[in-house]
Amino acid sequence: MGVSIRNRIYWSFLVLVALFVINGIVTNFTLNKSKKLSVHISTMIDPSQQGLSELQSLLIESKMYTTNWVFLRSNQEDKHSLQLLHQTKYPDLKRRLASLFIQLGSPKMTDSLRQVFKGFEDLLTIEKGIMASLGKFTDYDDPVIKLTAEQTLEDEVIPRTTRLIGLLDRVNTREREIKDREYQNLESYSIRLRTLVLILAIAIVIMGVFLSSYLTSIITQPINLIIKMVNDLGKGKLDTVNLPVNRDEIGTMVRSVNELSNKLRETAIFADEIGKRDFSMHFSPLSEEDILGKALLTMKDNLKASGDELMQTAENLIQRNKELEQFTYIISHNLRAPVANIMGLSQLLAMGPDDDAELATLISRLGASVQSLDNVITDLNVILDIKQQVHEQMEEVSFTQITEDIKITFDTYVQQGLIEIKCDFQTADRVISLKNYIYSIFYNLISNSIKFKRPEEKLLLRITSYLKNDKVSIHFADNGKGIDLEYNGDKLFGLYRRFDTSVDGKGMGLYMVKTQVETLGGQISVESCLHAGSTFIVDLPLIN
Repeated sequence: MGVSIRNRIYWSFLVLVALFVINGIVTNFTLNKSKKLSVHISTMIDPSQQGLSELQSLLIESKMYTTNWVFLRSNQEDKHSLQLLHQTKYPDLKRRLASLFIQLGSPKMTDSLRQVFKGFEDLLTIEKGIMASLGKFTDYDDPVIKLTAEQTLEDEVIPRTTRLIGLLDRVNTREREIKDREYQNLESYSIRLRTLVLILAIAIVIMGVFLSSYLTSIITQPINLIIKMVNDLGKGKLDTVNLPVNRDEIGTMVRSVNELSNKLRETAIFADEIGKRDFSMHFSPLSEEDILGKALLTMKDNLKASGDELMQTAENLIQRNKELEQFTYIISHNLRAPVANIMGLSQLLAMGPDDDAELATLISRLGASVQSLDNVITDLNVILDIKQQVHEQMEEVSFTQITEDIKITFDTYVQQGLIEIKCDFQTADRVISLKNYIYSIFYNLISNSIKFKRPEEKLLLRITSYLKNDKVSIHFADNGKGIDLEYNGDKLFGLYRRFDTSVDGKGMGLYMVKTQVETLGGQISVESCLHAGSTFIVDLPLIN
């Protein structure tokens, strides 16, 4: 059975391959001929036709410009165009057409084109005589020169131009005949190619019907069952094929697939135990070439060895982090007392006699330095407080209520007509989160918009909420100064990083906003264009 099926399939496919090869050779030959014709038309015939049209236009333009030269002495634009035609346009076109017609390989057309060139160059010589005789503005006042130029135009330029256009039309007609013939050849190749494709399609259909009927009756049923099982294996289902195991190719495939399914089931059980961190189960590779089994054993040993180390490292990191936070907290609070004492002493010294200007300057500088150090310590305490507040009680927070509370703070700006805040929280108005965090985020973003408004324009701030799956997205869009993100994007949310020094600030607001948003499990991003406003986008989980 196996040998007979294999031989029949072999010869059937050999016939198909032969058909494909023959068709490929003929198709390739036909396509190459079609390609050469297409290239010849696009690179030779079409450009040459275009060149002949341009040459005909030059003939008409030269007659028109020469006529205007004779009768319109003030038309400097046409005179310049005629000179450009003589000096540049015609020589360039002649070189291009001569090269194209030599490659076309038509001696008669080339000779006709040379006659056109010769006639046109004679005509240009006549035109140059007219141009020379009326070269100056005062030459038009000489009736003899003017009359001679007009006579030459009527007797020479116009008749010669008409004859040259007629000769050029004949050349163009022959060119179109060549193009039509090439297109006919191209169409012939296309018909031949379609015929070959149709013949091959019919042959393949006939052979396909034969093979499909044969394979369906002999091979397809067991193969489909094996394919289903392999697909199930890909989906993680480990079943076996329930078919009689004969001594042929199909029987061998059934035995192999069933054995594979059983061994994969053993491997899956072992992998599941490793995933549960149960390293006591015994497992042996399926063979010497079992890469997956050996990898699982190696993974088992590595996980067992590294698990304890990882746990110990995690415990050490947690302990170190707690110690570091405690150390930072102690340092920041312990520094406040001596800094406060120094500030008090500097104030007492400043209240003393002011007859020593140098001493007064030193005391002033001392006070400023101590004040700066105190600000740094205060900021450090604020950041530490952010980390401490994470453990506060979560509650329902209303965006509308928080915004109304903040508006009261900036009511003076509203009354003066300097700012307008519009809110739309219809989509989402409430989250379960830390109220003081949400308030701080809203306050900092609103105050930033006011701080960086354009002086000459009223600030319009729109605060809108949107639902995104299990999150709420809040957009703070203003028409303020905007931010050059190309130069300031990397430092926008950094600590003590400021992107506009024209207004007061310490560079902590956006850092605190980012820290608070991320502490709440959210994200913040910005879209901005310089002088066109900014949009800060805060994405927060609905429930923390």
